[in-house]
Amino acid sequence: WTGEVVELDATRSWSRYGKIKKFEWTFCDGTLATGPKVRRTYDKPGEYNEILKVTDASGNIDYDFAVVQIIDPASSGQESNPALLGHPDQLPPTIHAAYYPTFDIKPGDDITFKVRSFRTTYGSEVWDFGDGSTKVTVQSDGNVQVHNPQGYAVTTHRYKKPGHYIATVKRSNKHGHEAITRLHICVGNSN
Repeated sequence: WTGEVVELDATRSWSRYGKIKKFEWTFCDGTLATGPKVRRTYDKPGEYNEILKVTDASGNIDYDFAVVQIIDPASSGQESNPALLGHPDQLPPTIHAAYYPTFDIKPGDDITFKVRSFRTTYGSEVWDFGDGSTKVTVQSDGNVQVHNPQGYAVTTHRYKKPGHYIATVKRSNKHGHEAITRLHICVGNSN
């Protein structure tokens, strides 16, 4: 719910090369935190996708994402029904995103990105590929036709340099509630 404290927990993170030495969180609002557990409060409904970067004792890094669904019971009029099952239009939108290929990506390779939003047909999805390139706008069907494999919006992108990239895709509904999801793409010989 909006206004309640949420704890994000990375204590089960592990590395086959040694103990995790550093936990770095980057939140959708741009704030940063460190440590295996963090607590925060969300004031606005939406689907948030928080970034966790872990570094092990050997210097290897990896990323994970914490998806947080926040609902405002007061504005939905559903204080007594947390599930809101009968009113999907009052729930924040969600996004599913994927890319291919996922392994052995080299600089200049074409990467196919697919995205589909749920619970909204309003607006478009906007991709930020995390490399400073121009953002790309696409539009999925908003899950109008359930299980339609053609409902995904598709685009391609090429990364020019090796490295770790975080691609972010967002879409808002007519109420201004935003859904955000992220993908970690490793290009070239990066650790």
